[in-house]
Amino acid sequence: MKRSIAILAAVVTASSVLLAAAPAHATAHGKNGRIAFRRYANADQTRGDIFTSTAHGTRERQVTHTKRTRLATEPDWSPNGRWIEYQVARHGDIDHSRLYKIHPNGRHRTFISASCQAPCLSDGFAQWSPHGRRIAFQRQFGPVSDPTFLFALFVMRANGTHARQITHRGADPLVDHRFQDHAPTWSPTAKRLAFERTDGKTDLRAICTVRLDGTHRKRMTRWKLDASQPDWSPNGRWIMFRSKEGSDDSGNVWLVHPNGTNLHRVTHTAPGTGKWASGSFSPSGRSIVAGKSPGVGNAGNADVYVMRLNGSHLRNITTSAAWESAPDWGPRRR
Repeated sequence: MKRSIAILAAVVTASSVLLAAAPAHATAHGKNGRIAFRRYANADQTRGDIFTSTAHGTRERQVTHTKRTRLATEPDWSPNGRWIEYQVARHGDIDHSRLYKIHPNGRHRTFISASCQAPCLSDGFAQWSPHGRRIAFQRQFGPVSDPTFLFALFVMRANGTHARQITHRGADPLVDHRFQDHAPTWSPTAKRLAFERTDGKTDLRAICTVRLDGTHRKRMTRWKLDASQPDWSPNGRWIMFRSKEGSDDSGNVWLVHPNGTNLHRVTHTAPGTGKWASGSFSPSGRSIVAGKSPGVGNAGNADVYVMRLNGSHLRNITTSAAWESAPDWGPRRR
């Protein structure tokens, strides 16, 4: 997981610092298409690329072909299926990553983080809005020597312009802040964002929602769940997330209504035996895709799994020896 604090995630979308480098992505309603995911190319998880496959694990395709010093991760499909947004980090350093978008066939790679200028250090964990015209993402600020001063949520146009801060407005980016905001996901109405808030005092996380003007912030999960990387269902009824973000070998996928009711687990992996990472809902809203470690590859490596909303009909769709996680379920291209 790698998140500077930096991937079934669809069930509300991300195990350790290894799995954390993962998504939060809200899924636009539509017909189910291909699933995008990140595959690490080395054991240190500093190199990797974006791949796609069918929901049955067939017809795999490599989308990005990054340099040997780069990591491409956290893919998110546009609502029309024509683009995949993702972040790139040199030597796997998520604290200095930038955002790109690319067509699923690997063409027209486009840089969209031009607005990240000092004291901005990193853009990441982005997601398309339901109408496809905007992208929500987390932005990291601070001096290069100590890159953990401020994480805030931003929204920008899909071409990378007009970046606008949503949370921590007016906060000094060069002063350390107790609460840090990560991994935004859009509501289907595009009026609110769900996100992961970290308490720097306890190093625990909770899922919150906020309006696009930064008001009416609400916390939906208790801090002890250590919840991270939410994903909003296409019908707006559920938010999915993973628990025990700070653990290397424990954590499950959960669902909760946006008003905080009917909180329940989808997966039931016993503590110490495995950890679920980020994921997303299917465009139909009837299934979830998420990463889980260990999978069936080399010891400890993660695989990507598909399941129904109640955790049944679990199916592994990546069975290579490599570490695969951070999935996002795309729509059938329009």
